[in-house]
Amino acid sequence: MAMSRVHVQHRDGSPARHVRVVLGFSGIAGGMTKPAFTDGSGDAVVEHSSTGRATVYVSGSDCGSFHAPGTYAATV
Repeated sequence: MAMSRVHVQHRDGSPARHVRVVLGFSGIAGGMTKPAFTDGSGDAVVEHSSTGRATVYVSGSDCGSFHAPGTYAATV
């Protein structure tokens, strides 16, 4: 199983603690991952079986996309 790391911070630069992070994949093997939650540093590790372009959802809001597996930084 692949894993991606998502770092979430607030606009003031402080870490977004305990927020829900989900990745969404499109295409034949698409779908949504199980939710992961950020730790005290704003980091979440999301496990996923799909690879490729993934949309990052933080607390239900679209925060952009990246190539997964990989890392992504989101600002909320």
